[in-house]
Amino acid sequence: MKDYKLHISDGFRDIYGEEILIKKELENRILNSFKLYGYELIKTPGLEYIDVYSDKGQKPDLYNLINRQGEVLALCNDMTRSIARFVSTNNSLKGDCFKYCYSADTFRYPRLYQGKTHQFLQSGVELIGDDSINSDIEIIYLANQVLKSCNCNKFTINIGSSLFLKTLMDDFKISEDVKKEIYHTIEINDYVTLRSILDKNLDSDKSELIFELMLKGGRLKFIDSLMNKLKGYKSYEVLVYLKNIFNSLKELGVENIIFDFSIYSYQDYYTGIIFNIYIDNVVRYVVNGGRCDFLFKEFGKDLCDVGFGIDIDILTDYVINNKLITLKNEKYLAISDKDSFIYALKNNDSFRKDGIIVNEMDFDNYELANSYAKDNGYTKIIEYKNNKMNIKEVM
Repeated sequence: MKDYKLHISDGFRDIYGEEILIKKELENRILNSFKLYGYELIKTPGLEYIDVYSDKGQKPDLYNLINRQGEVLALCNDMTRSIARFVSTNNSLKGDCFKYCYSADTFRYPRLYQGKTHQFLQSGVELIGDDSINSDIEIIYLANQVLKSCNCNKFTINIGSSLFLKTLMDDFKISEDVKKEIYHTIEINDYVTLRSILDKNLDSDKSELIFELMLKGGRLKFIDSLMNKLKGYKSYEVLVYLKNIFNSLKELGVENIIFDFSIYSYQDYYTGIIFNIYIDNVVRYVVNGGRCDFLFKEFGKDLCDVGFGIDIDILTDYVINNKLITLKNEKYLAISDKDSFIYALKNNDSFRKDGIIVNEMDFDNYELANSYAKDNGYTKIIEYKNNKMNIKEVM
């Protein structure tokens, strides 16, 4: 019989040592960047009524439970929706434009486990009440700046638009039923079926154009080529909008942009720009964001919204593997005989004032202390005998 006291549920893990310290450092840097851009920190409950997260547009894999009153609750699954609930129900808020930032553990139960974690730390921002192109530019630029503050410089920003694909299918007079089939095949990455649906319902040029959008992306030449093909269509205006964002970001020094119309996530959730950021040699995106202007209507408010979330777990692994952040604090191990313990405690505070970590521990002999110090990243041992101090390098 399995002893559950000694095991962790699939999809969860313990975090300790350097990993948790680096994660906290990244979290602090990210939140500080948000603060400097005027975003106010918010913390919503870790448990919400399940209705906050579950609706016809987005059906996430929720961790849910029933409380003593028989009400169905869910662990935090999507901070954007929690913030939408907060803004829509808080009558004390003044104005119609809000900027919030957050950092919270998020829980999602994957449809297929495949080694995926069920709990991850996410930090992000929501810019609420501004539907201008400037808000889209600010959000993408902020994501760029935040990653740089974490010493990440090798990444690409993949920009797409849910509005573009929707408008393009309207331009090509694709029926609603066929649109649903197309969206479904894109969501599950079934490009064989997608090709079949397109060839069956469109002429060869239009079919090829949509299919290649799912497989190819590019920089400015790519968007210019699409604009030449779509002059006279409504989707052309969406491309003009994206090109204006590209030019503005380039003026801000953001060069690492790729247009990518294969980005897709819940067609009823995102309503405009969508972007993912991929760091060097990491398959999964570290930042995911976009515009979701219809979301607040579910909560009784007609407010637009654009934002993004950063997967700090992925970012932490990348930073550690590439040694992008070194913890500055030196670590000393202090050992003392019985009569010198109080003297050691008082004296060690002088090192701590200089930011040095001093850990007092009891070892039977110096050799054991040295072995422990070597295995755990200590650089020096402070040995106290007869109220006298002797500092030695860890051998």
